[in-house]
Amino acid sequence: MKSIYIKYIFVFTTLLILGCESMVDNLNDNPNQLTLDAIDPGLFLNGAEISNINIHLGSTVSGQRGALNRIGAYYSGQLIGFEQVDFEWYQYNVTNTTFNWDGYQSVITPMREMRRRTTNNPLYQGISKVLEAHLIGTYASLFGDIPYSEAVSDVEEPKFDDQRAVFDELQILLQDAIADLENSSGSVIIEDFIFDGDRIKWLESAWTLKARYYMHTKQYDLAYAAAQNGISSNGNSMMFNPLDIPGENTTKNKFYIVLSGGPNTGTGNSYLVQLLDNSSGISRNNAKTDETARLGYYTIDPSNPNANLGIANELEPQPLITYQENLLILAEAGVRSQSFPTGLGHLNELRAFLNTGAFLNSNFSSEPFTYDAYVASDFDAGGIENMDNINPDRALLREIIEERYVSGFTTLMPYDDSRRLKKSDMDVAVPFPLNVPTSTQNVERFLYPEDEMFSNQMAPEDPGLFEVTKVNQ
Repeated sequence: MKSIYIKYIFVFTTLLILGCESMVDNLNDNPNQLTLDAIDPGLFLNGAEISNINIHLGSTVSGQRGALNRIGAYYSGQLIGFEQVDFEWYQYNVTNTTFNWDGYQSVITPMREMRRRTTNNPLYQGISKVLEAHLIGTYASLFGDIPYSEAVSDVEEPKFDDQRAVFDELQILLQDAIADLENSSGSVIIEDFIFDGDRIKWLESAWTLKARYYMHTKQYDLAYAAAQNGISSNGNSMMFNPLDIPGENTTKNKFYIVLSGGPNTGTGNSYLVQLLDNSSGISRNNAKTDETARLGYYTIDPSNPNANLGIANELEPQPLITYQENLLILAEAGVRSQSFPTGLGHLNELRAFLNTGAFLNSNFSSEPFTYDAYVASDFDAGGIENMDNINPDRALLREIIEERYVSGFTTLMPYDDSRRLKKSDMDVAVPFPLNVPTSTQNVERFLYPEDEMFSNQMAPEDPGLFEVTKVNQ
């Protein structure tokens, strides 16, 4: 990793110099004498944020490596790959060359450099730690054991840390970030593409991220406690807001960009669509739920990118860490660690939000939707959410988990849940379908990148797609 780190610093510094108007001052200076320390550390933030967005929400070019959310959606029954490389991914035909860990250089390296040079600015400190935790937690969840304690350091061949230990370290990092952000009132930063320097939004995202990782490790009491401080409104959600720049396609919605390259991916008749479609045999619509508008909003038509007016519209915002996720953590963790009424109350908070239609754009907000509040008897034997007469607590959990599956579309939450829940909680898990009829196993993890396997002698033998990661055992 060390040689890649040096190369990245050179490229990253050059791009910053070319992209910043302030650098045209002192034109008579010798540009060959510029050093990393000559660049304002605040200029590292936007580039790292954009790299983190691209990693989490998909590649900017169809077929490019690293489309983590699309691959996760293929393996959890939400999307269908129709052509070319997306069809291969959908059929489990991935190799070590499919994946990369570019985020170590494009996110972690600049964030640590910024953190090293802004020790007197707690807002920069806190933001950098949240971004690092977001990326590393995603890698740990998807790949299992990963380099962390020795990564992006002078160690040329960093060891792979235990997945559980990585999540433990991220909880410490996020707690540090929270302390920084709580003490950052009055701090000034140059630019912040995500939240424009709003420390409260960063603080709430840090708490929700802590709750997410406690869900991964099944520490539900801690997840519930963290989520109580998490994202408190839809407006505070961490989103990628596409930019409409004439002649520039890379700033658009990531699904729109992929579809612009061909009819590769879409919702088709996926399991997600069947859940929302009132005419299917497994529809979740009932006397208190009408998913008509959400079905239309979620539908991704691969044949014409400009025909997509909903979640894949060219300027439609895309979720990273959201208010909906935080409420659903409170709901599921609330049932598991607190009580049935606690979980039901938080589920109804989400349904009240959904019933405002605020999650839809103007193209679908006039379509039919209903999310009336549930009452306890709806989950009793024979109730509208318990027609198969299971324990009421389990019936409520099943509904919450199904809502996580639906509300989490285009994020990795459904794929994370598909692996977390199907081991010990089969009676409440959404029955995620297998894409390959001859397969008897769901994909449990992604493959280690080939670059890392070839360059790092500390890399273990890749255990394959179907090896259960430690937090999901």
